[in-house]
Formats: sequence, structure tokens, C-alpha cells
Amino acid sequence: MAGLSFVTFLRILLLLFVTENFAGSSGGIVYTREQLIALCKPVLLPGDRPAVPQELRWKCRGCRAGTKRMEKRRRHKPAVPAIIMGNVRSLGNKMDELSALVKIQGIPQVETWLHSHIPDSSVKVPGYSLVRGDRDCSKSRKKKGGGLALYVSERWCNPGHVSVKERLCTPDIELLAVGMRLYYLPREFTSTITIAVCIPPSADAAVACEVISSATAKLHTEHPDAFMVITGDFNHASLNNILNNFHQYVDCPTRDNKTLDLLYANAMDAYDATALPPLGKSDHNLVMMTPKYVPLVRRQPVHTRTVRRWTQETAEALQDCFESTDWDVLCEPHGEDIDNMTHCITDYIRFCEDTTMPARTVHCFSNKPWITSDLKALLNKKKKAFRSGDREEQRRVQHKLREMLRTCKDNYRRKLEAKLQQNSVRDVWAGMKHITGMKGKDRQTSGSLDRANQYNQFFQQV
Repeated sequence: MAGLSFVTFLRILLLLFVTENFAGSSGGIVYTREQLIALCKPVLLPGDRPAVPQELRWKCRGCRAGTKRMEKRRRHKPAVPAIIMGNVRSLGNKMDELSALVKIQGIPQVETWLHSHIPDSSVKVPGYSLVRGDRDCSKSRKKKGGGLALYVSERWCNPGHVSVKERLCTPDIELLAVGMRLYYLPREFTSTITIAVCIPPSADAAVACEVISSATAKLHTEHPDAFMVITGDFNHASLNNILNNFHQYVDCPTRDNKTLDLLYANAMDAYDATALPPLGKSDHNLVMMTPKYVPLVRRQPVHTRTVRRWTQETAEALQDCFESTDWDVLCEPHGEDIDNMTHCITDYIRFCEDTTMPARTVHCFSNKPWITSDLKALLNKKKKAFRSGDREEQRRVQHKLREMLRTCKDNYRRKLEAKLQQNSVRDVWAGMKHITGMKGKDRQTSGSLDRANQYNQFFQQV
């Protein structure tokens, strides 16, 4: 009775009084114990769990999603660089506002209007390396304006690993290509190359695109596995029909209702574009490129396979099993039925393999084909030395790791050459597809079963 409310308690007493006084009358109402208890509110006993509907239960959804939150968690180790790009139209008088936007990996700027009389110290941003590509008035045939600049975060890339790959200045285009070897890179990329361009409105678009295509092809030949970004003010030019393996990611207006500032990258699903206010009194909006690229190692799940170890002992045990087998007992019950006989013998061979050869489950990671277990052990030893703070051990392991990498690649090269010498073109082609990441298209055969039976009968007669 302790769990009942006062009103419910009075109601039960009234019902009991009415039941006792009018039970003998013709109009009496009789209530059972279960009916009276049903009038009370349900009380949970110790150990009972409430019956919560499935749609109202608390669901653990893991970490909060979103491109911006993912970029914030990996601020200094992004898979691809976060970029703020735009046409600033004179950089010198906008440094205070630019310094407030520096929480980013790379800031390529177009039309900086810088020249040799403006030192780097006047446009320096603390914590960033500056690479300039000032306009050459003699080559561009213009007296002022133009100029390119790229700010690279020192927390993202060592200043000593930033190098100029190409610098061009013509009447049709200004180009600045900068190569960077970052602290962290996905395993599918060996370096990052950012190409900043500026195409004047009076330029020949075809000539400018040809210059960009030639410079990109040259850099791609020198660095075939590099992540490449082409960004800048393109005006009336476009690379959509020239560089087929590059994707354009700016989908917001950059000047009034036109999209003049573009960004191309040689990776799919790499960026999300967000428009920002212009820097100072520039007539071009800034664009923030938030990385959303997922590395290949996270896109490809770890596969498990069951393998068997072929040793001399297991081969002899399997041979003894076959020698002690009475094959007539397996073949006689099937008579002339070759299909059932084949299935029976195949199942028996598999049974012998299961009983004589040990099997184990292995994990297949999306590694390069030349990566071995010894190389992985050296990598783990390097991580252990780094965590312990032993610099001497880390340098010694790094020296061994460099030699091991060279040895593993050389061994894999010899393996492919041996397959070529053995005329095993199928294995060589499979290895080349694995190296380049090429995936074949899944093609399903079309046709009916009757058509397949007709082909089967025809070839049997031949």
C-alpha cells in the first residue's frame, strides 16, 4: 500500500465498502483482486527494467559527424590541405585581416600586387612560410598588378620541405608551382603540389590552358603519386576538357554571381567549398576549401582469408592419405555419371586437405604489394623508439628502414621480371593492376539458361 497514491487508496476502500454491502443484492458489482490492482499506477520492483519502446531507446551513434568537425579533430594532420583561396587585389594593405584567417594549412593568394621593393617581412604571417611569385613586368608586358603568393603552415609542413617547382610569367598567364613534403600524408600520396595561377581577362584562354597542361604533365611525370591542386583566378578559362583526371570543387559565386576563382584537384570527393566575405575591399570573395577526403586505408576494409601452409610434412601426409584411399569405392557407385563422380572426388580431396593441412585466418590490409611483415616490424620498432624518446635508436632504425624499403621494392621487381620470363602474363597484369589501383568493371553476363545449354551441346558435338 506504500506505493499507492492517497486518491487511489480512497477509491479502493469505497469499492470494497460497496462490494461488502451490496454483494447480495441483484445490482451488486463484484471486482477481482487483479482488477483492483490494475487501477494503481505500475510500480517497478527492484531489478525490473521499464518497458521502453524501441523507437524511444537511447542509441549510441559514436562521434559527431560532419566535414567541419572531422577537420577540427585532425586540424594539423588532414589527409589533404585545407585552403583559403581568393583574389585579394593588393595584399600589403590587408595583412591585419589576413592574419585573423590563418587557422588553415594553405592560403594561395592571387593578384598580390607585390614587387621587389616590398620585403617579405612586411607581408609575413607568424607561423607560416611564404612563397612569392611576383609579376615580371618585362615578360607580362604590364606595369603593375598581378603576382602570386602561397602561405604554408609550419605546423603542417616543415619550411625546409617547401620548394618551388615551377615559376612562369607570360602575357597570358602567371603560374607558381610549389611542392611540399608534409609531416603526415596518406599512403597513396607521396607529396603535395599546389599550383597557383592567374589568367588575365585579356589573355588567350587556349594558350593559358596549354601552359597549365604542360606544367601539370611535367610535374606529374616527376611526381606520379603526388596530390596536386590547381587554384587561382581563371576568368574565362576552364580546364574541364583538358585535364580529365582533375575535378573542380568551387560551386559558389566568387565575384557577384560568377564563379571565376576555381580549384582543381586530382582526387575525387576531396573538398567542400564555402564562400567567405572578401578580404578588405577586394571585389572577389574568399573561398574556404574544407577537406573531406577519406584516405584509401580507411575506405578499404580489412579482409580476412583462410590460407593453408604447404610444408614438406603436410605434403607427405596428404600423399599418404591419397595412397591409402580405395578410389574404386568412390567411383563405382556413380557408374557413367561423370558429374557426380567429379563432385564426390573433389569433396573427398577437400576432406583430406582439411584433415592433414592446418588452416589459419589472415588479415589482408590495403598495403603496397612490396610491403612485407619484416618491413612492418621495422615500422613498429621505429614508432616504439619515437615514443621512448631514444633518438639514437630512432636514427639507427631509420637507416635499417631505408635499406629494407629498397630491398623490398627490388625483390618485388625481380618477382615481376621472373613472371615475365615465365610467360605468366596473367600474374604480371594482376600485379600491375594492384600497383596502379586499377579496378575492373563488374560485368554480368546476359542470356538465358536455354541459350547456355545450346552452346554447350554445340561445342560437345564439335
